[in-house]
Amino acid sequence: MATRGFLIRFIDIGLIVLFGFLMISEIEASTRVELADPVAENEELEAQEDEERGILVVDIAPDGVFLLSEPRVGEGVVSLEGVVALTAALRSRAAAHDTENLETVVMIQPHEASWVQFTVDVMDVCDRLSLTKSLRMDIEVAPPPAQEGM
Repeated sequence: MATRGFLIRFIDIGLIVLFGFLMISEIEASTRVELADPVAENEELEAQEDEERGILVVDIAPDGVFLLSEPRVGEGVVSLEGVVALTAALRSRAAAHDTENLETVVMIQPHEASWVQFTVDVMDVCDRLSLTKSLRMDIEVAPPPAQEGM
């Protein structure tokens, strides 16, 4: 019993010393963060980035056909069948962007019914050509089925 009383007093003294140090220490915010208007700055950044980037959009049809378009140029959609044709088209567009000092960004937009392998193929082509890629997918999560009897 004597050791138990000693331990409680030891913890009590330790807490008093701890709270004493907290009371005499100077705790204050040393930095101030100013938040800017996120909407206005994001629009400015996007406008600057669009001028410095050549964006290529690759839509993946359910049957595996790649549809390549470039919104900045306004050309029509080019239909490409197979990875070899896609590689050649992306390589030529990236070379054209290089001459204009633009960074090529490939926006990959798979159809919900397309195979995942087609998306992986486009990503592999981008990696081989050292192109920046972005994946835009609409994923819809269905609610779990209702359980009867609960």
